[in-house]
Amino acid sequence: MGIQADYVRKIQGLLATAESLADQGNEEAAGAYVAKAHALQQKYSIDQAMLAEGEAPRAIIDRTWVMPGAYGRRKVNLAHVVAVHTGCAGYFARAEDGSYRFNVFGFTADVEWAETLFFSLCHQAEAALGFAVRGPYEHGRSFTTAFLEGFTQEVARRLREAAKEAKAAAAREHEASRTRNGRSVALVLADKAKRVEDELKARVGRLSTSRLSGSQSYSGYEQGRAAGRDASLARGSVHDGAAPSLPR
Repeated sequence: MGIQADYVRKIQGLLATAESLADQGNEEAAGAYVAKAHALQQKYSIDQAMLAEGEAPRAIIDRTWVMPGAYGRRKVNLAHVVAVHTGCAGYFARAEDGSYRFNVFGFTADVEWAETLFFSLCHQAEAALGFAVRGPYEHGRSFTTAFLEGFTQEVARRLREAAKEAKAAAAREHEASRTRNGRSVALVLADKAKRVEDELKARVGRLSTSRLSGSQSYSGYEQGRAAGRDASLARGSVHDGAAPSLPR
């Protein structure tokens, strides 16, 4: 419990610094502190997996996320990106009322982090979209879907980099004192991922894949990418309703 409290304290400290810097208008420095907070959360998850090696298996939970607002199918892609890069797995389905739902599986701490992050990012994407500039001849739906695609791809890149850095840091730290049976961080994480995937398959069975068509608006896509670069990866809001930095 002490280790967990220490991690939480450090993460909260990094986020508080990021918020203070953002309030001062220093978005670049704020983003760096947010990235550190996310990497630390990833490292905590890895450390927990290493400590649990050789002990009784921890329970895997599942939760259902209802896609908020419009463009639910596009937000499913964002849900998938968040789940994959936080050690979870999932699938989407469409309800009778037409809404999209994403069912996520993972260990408790990972699912809770992923859930907080996903809904935070949805809120930020919608807020940033409200400040985006659509050209006079651009179709509104094409612009919005392109914006959300760009946002999702940029968030995916940032989460992928953060996860890679966290794994490398954990590997260096645990190299001198490997798990009780001498297994590396990579093997422990591979087993953890397999447990999550096996649980999903056991409960759901065979899943089919689905692809979306590419974006039709270059301007929307690029503005979405810019919003994804500025998005907080740990807490959810656009500071004081101020317009995010978007290309014009």
